[in-house]
Amino acid sequence: MWSMRKWSFKYVNWRLTTAYPGGWKYALKHPFELVKDIYKYLVWCQKIDKDLNKHA
Repeated sequence: MWSMRKWSFKYVNWRLTTAYPGGWKYALKHPFELVKDIYKYLVWCQKIDKDLNKHA
């Protein structure tokens, strides 16, 4: 999560546009879905980190 602060606005905009049909507007109109998706992303990141550390 901490590294996400370095993402540029252009990159975040691209991510939202590819994830949601209306990009920022859709995300702002559906905050619960956005939060749910962010949570899923964080869980995925933790799983990847755990798997990488297991094989290191």
